[in-house]
Order: sequence, then structure tokens, then C-alpha cells
Amino acid sequence: MRIGNFHFGYDAVEDKQRRQAPQTRVRHESDVLTDSKRRRLQATAQEQMRNHALVAWMVRKHLDYVSKFHFSFRTGDTNIDAIVNRIFRWHGRPGNLDFGGRFGRDELFRLFELEKVLCGDAAFIKLEGMKLQAVESDLIAQGIGAPESVNTSGLVCDQYGRVKEYAICRRGTNSSKPDYDHLEPVSNIIFDAYWTRFSSQFRGVSPLSVAINTVQDIHEAFEFNLIKAKMHALFGVAVMRDANGTDGQFGGAGGATAETASATANATGSSFDLNPRAINIVDLNPGEKMEILESSTPSAEFVEGSYLFIQIAMLALDIPVTAFDSRRASFSARIADLNEYEVSSDYKRTKNRYVRQAYSDWVLEQIWNDPASPWGLKKIASGAGMGLRDVQEGVEWIPSGSPWLDKGAQVSGDQLAISIGLDNAIDAARRRGGDVFANIDKTAQVMAYAKEKGVPMPMGMPGARTVEEIVQQEVAAAKENDSGQ
Repeated sequence: MRIGNFHFGYDAVEDKQRRQAPQTRVRHESDVLTDSKRRRLQATAQEQMRNHALVAWMVRKHLDYVSKFHFSFRTGDTNIDAIVNRIFRWHGRPGNLDFGGRFGRDELFRLFELEKVLCGDAAFIKLEGMKLQAVESDLIAQGIGAPESVNTSGLVCDQYGRVKEYAICRRGTNSSKPDYDHLEPVSNIIFDAYWTRFSSQFRGVSPLSVAINTVQDIHEAFEFNLIKAKMHALFGVAVMRDANGTDGQFGGAGGATAETASATANATGSSFDLNPRAINIVDLNPGEKMEILESSTPSAEFVEGSYLFIQIAMLALDIPVTAFDSRRASFSARIADLNEYEVSSDYKRTKNRYVRQAYSDWVLEQIWNDPASPWGLKKIASGAGMGLRDVQEGVEWIPSGSPWLDKGAQVSGDQLAISIGLDNAIDAARRRGGDVFANIDKTAQVMAYAKEKGVPMPMGMPGARTVEEIVQQEVAAAKENDSGQ
């Protein structure tokens, strides 16, 4: 609607010929990112991971924060707790978990997240013997020889778009498309992806897709500036002569670079050669002087601009720029950035927690339903009045947490928050990847051993009352109060 010179509406939908025209169609994501384009995006992301230090560091930093968890199981029944913890310690070994026998649990799930970041999604196939087989993203596809029921995303879906089966492929001789192998029912698959839409998306898309061009430009700019610096290093020596001492061959006030040092020596009567790989002692004629040509390469503007583009690239994974260079920010700014990054990482950790929960539910189900299982879990848990679901719900995957930046200050802050009821010891420990109950169990072991050896083990801050002293004083006060009444 236009009244006079005023236009009422959304500028974003108006084509004013000053920028890329607004889009006119909303399409399914598989139509936007077709199978061939998806493979091209995946191959490019993997190539950048191989060759670009910035991408490799970004991905490793992301994995450090969102993919590392430790197993926790606590029901209050010491027998059940001991059995389940032993089961997952045993199953976390490479030979017991990985179909290929190469990766332990932490490394396998880290690589699972790595595949999701680079390629958009990843999957595990549940096999007999409680083994997991990792499936890379490009091997879930409409491969050569696939049935007609498999769509271009490598899935068999019902009329509502729900996935029924995954088309598993093997990497054949055709580099543009894999060979179809078999269909795997959804019940045998653990699958996760990076989603951007509700229903109009079958497969995940790498979060790095928005940074690939920026990273490539940064890499090429660095290469060009390094070449420029090398060129300046090659032609960086000038020999100056007095105008009266020349024969006109090189001009009145001309100079010569290291490459023409011999010609300059012949013209002036000096006799020297410059060796760029050794220390040179030069005997110059009167009136001559030698200077090193300086060059501001890379320039300050290039360095500052590079920081901006690096920061923009890091936004693809929500990583703050202070993680790249902590010297450019104060300590309080680093703390603020870390807190914001924790918020950004929370949903990614939650996704990985669901994947691990699906894994642990499957392992416990296999052991529970196996009559030949040596663990005896079903018998012991049933005797305690617990079913399979109760045992599965006792499992908790706790994120590794964030590292200490200033342990003294942060511990003091946690202690103050706990003392006034704004926090608790369980959550405070988990923020650093710890388990307060495991800490208490280990402390009890240490105290018992110290007592057995007759070694005093003071607890708490110097001069402060310990928990034991507080309890004893409260008990004594209660007894005195009762006697007084």
C-alpha cells in the first residue's frame, strides 16, 4: 500500500535492484540442497577440515564442549549400582563396543558428532553382540541399485514423512554415487542431525555451511600475503653509492638488490657477494652504504580485518572470538563469553545426551532380555522391585562441563551461591563435569584409609568449621536445650 511518498509493508519482499532479489518460493530442503549439491557440500567441508587450520581448530573446540560425557548411575541399591557401572565400564572398551574394534566409547561418540558437524548427520547401526557400526552421512543415500521406495535423501518414508527405513550404501567405484547395500529398519538405527526446519527436511545440514566461503577467502588471503612477504624477503637488500662514484651504469643515485650485488661490485670496485643463507661481512667503498628494505607485510589493516572475518566464521559454531585470542579481551569479558557459549552449547549437548541415552537404553535392554547374560541384572533388579524402565531411567550422561578460568574466584562464587540457596552442590559440580556423589564416595575412601594409617586429614578451609564440627555442635546444642527443658 502506498500513500503519497510513503510505502507501508515489508522492505524485505521488495526488489529494489540494489541487492539480491527476494525469494519467491518456499521449497522442501531436499529440493534446495539436492543429493549432488549435498555431496559437494560434504566433500568441501571435509577438505577444509583436512587443510584449513581454522576449521580444524573450530571443530575440535566444538567437540571438546559438546561431545564429552561421563556415565553416572545411581538408584540407591548398591548391588544394582555396582552391576550397571561395571557393565558400562566393560562395554566402553573398543573391542566390546565398536564393530571395527578401533574406538572406545568416548572417541566413537566424538567422531559421531564430528560427522554431524561436517556432513549434517550421522548414524549408528545396532548389531548383534551389542556392537555399534558407524555409518557416515554420505552412505545413507539413494545409491546405485536402490529400490524405488527409497527417496533422493536415502530414506523410505510413510505418507506423513516419518522415516521407516534407511538405505545403507557402500562406497563403490563410482565416486559420484555410492552402491546400494540394504535397508535398515528405523528401530535398528541411532540417528541424529542438525535440523533447521520442522517437517520440510529429511536430512541434516552442516552448521559450517554458512562459513565455508568465508574460511576459503581467509585461507587464500593468508596464502597471498605469505607469498607477498616471501617476495619482499627475496628483494630486501639495497646497496647505495655516491653519485660521483658511479660510472653511469646504474644511475646517479641508483641501488642494487641482493640479486644484482655482483654487478654493483663491478661498477664500484667493491668485491662482495651476498649469501642469503649465511652471515655476510661486507667491505664497502667510501660513500657506499647498505640498507634492508622494510615492508609492512601483512599490514595492520589486513590483520585487523582478518580478526573480523575469523570471528564471523567462528559464529557458525557459536564460538566466541576470545577463545581464539584471549589477549584481546579482559578476564571478565572471557567469563561473559564463556557463559554465553555455555548457553549456546546446551541444546547441542542435549542432542548428544539423547543419542547416548538411546545407546544405554539399548545396551540395558539387550542384557535384560538375554537369558544367558552373565551379569544377572534382571534377577537382582526384579528382586529389588525394579523393572527395565526403572533401570534405564537410573542412567545419566553428565556433560564434561567447562574448564576453570579462575578456580579460586569461581569456587568462592559457587560457595556463596550455595550458602544463600541460589545453587546446590550437585549442579555446581556438574558445571565442571564432576559428580558430587562420586566426590563424596572418593573422599570417604580417602578418610577411611587415612584413619586406618593414623594420618590426620583436615577438611574445609583453614579456620573454618567443618561439616562434622557443625553437626556435632548442633547435636550438642540440641541435647543442652532438651536437658534445660
